[in-house]
Amino acid sequence: MKTAMMLSGLLGLALATQAQNYGAAVNLAHKAVTKTENAANADTDIHPLEVPSPPVQYTQPTDPALTATLQNIAHLKADLNYLCTNTVPSESLTNDLTAASTGTKPSPETLAKVISDLAAAVQDKPALRSHFQKIAQYLHASANGAHLTPAQFQMISDDLEKILQDGGAPYSATEDLLDDLKRLAKETK
Repeated sequence: MKTAMMLSGLLGLALATQAQNYGAAVNLAHKAVTKTENAANADTDIHPLEVPSPPVQYTQPTDPALTATLQNIAHLKADLNYLCTNTVPSESLTNDLTAASTGTKPSPETLAKVISDLAAAVQDKPALRSHFQKIAQYLHASANGAHLTPAQFQMISDDLEKILQDGGAPYSATEDLLDDLKRLAKETK
């Protein structure tokens, strides 16, 4: 029994010592956190005479070919807007379709046929205006037949046919335009 009491006393003393050490450790940790927070707050204070430097901005180099392509597509879109409300196509449409081709240029006859059938498809069709960006992209791509695989051209044809039909373009004008674009893509290979 004496041994049990002695062990119990030693255990109590050990627990009391451990509790004191735990309390001291908590106090030290609390002081360390407070010091760290105070130091962090002091670092973020901006003094009136100090002006933070602006972030460094990097610009991407522009690719002249990409810039020319995007400008050509924007011009073709403007030509489509003009064509939608005017009975006579503008000369700029011929120029922009010719400029779209970066390789072999299409024949004037093919261009005239594309423009004529394009006018028949989009004239007085305001529902198509929201699709002029995509149509302009497809015109540009067709004028660069060397860069198109047969599968890509088929995708363009299918999507363009759906856009024109949903926009109210006459079926015959749509079919004629798709044939013209196929000829345009072949000529510019």
